[in-house]
Amino acid sequence: MEKNVQTINSLARGLKILDIIHEHGKIGVTELSKFLGVNKSSAYRLLITLEEYGYVEQIGENGKYTLGLKLCKFREKILDNYDIRIIARPFMETLSSVTGEAAGLSIMKDNKVILIDCCNSPHHLGVILQIGDVEELNCTAHGKAMLYSLPEDEQRRLLKAENLKRHTPNTMTNAEDIIKESRLNKERNYAVDNEEMTLGMRCIATNIYDFNGKVVAAIGISGPTNRLPSDKIPDCINAVMETANNISRKLGY
Repeated sequence: MEKNVQTINSLARGLKILDIIHEHGKIGVTELSKFLGVNKSSAYRLLITLEEYGYVEQIGENGKYTLGLKLCKFREKILDNYDIRIIARPFMETLSSVTGEAAGLSIMKDNKVILIDCCNSPHHLGVILQIGDVEELNCTAHGKAMLYSLPEDEQRRLLKAENLKRHTPNTMTNAEDIIKESRLNKERNYAVDNEEMTLGMRCIATNIYDFNGKVVAAIGISGPTNRLPSDKIPDCINAVMETANNISRKLGY
């Protein structure tokens, strides 16, 4: 990119220091001076200035420097301003295209798992997802994914508060049975709705994590069982999990 203005050398070096420490974890004055191509005195003055403003911190007896906690505030603020739907959308579109099925993104709000975005299947016959749909905790892949991210006491509380309806012969309505399955889902890090909400329909979902390792959303696919037979499920699980991992990385996880 062509530069139309002159850069300020001291500012540029200060920003480069942050990049260097980010790459190396921690660094001493002598080592830093070599990276910057300046003498030790100049490197030290730059570090002292950054330390004064909280951008770096000196740690340990060896006097090396690491990134300061103040930078965490910037990271949090930046990510707070991101709409997860905007970040997730291109990945959802790819997921839908790769699997040929509807892809959905959901969040937990007021103890309800709600669909906030979707890409419907390119097939004429398929699942039609609608933004605003509530994903039940006991019988939908999104609901189950969000459920296993919670402590078991919280799972019990939410399940007790729910009116657990039996939609198909495969629907589980006993809280302890649901929690037992939730343990398995947590261990494998994905959940499946195997014709539990609607006969003839199968869904797979997993969770998306932010930079703090907190679950912020679930993503998954839904389709008819004739297009999601048992032998295709492993590939679909891999596609869903890869998509969730890509979005999580975008969020700093």
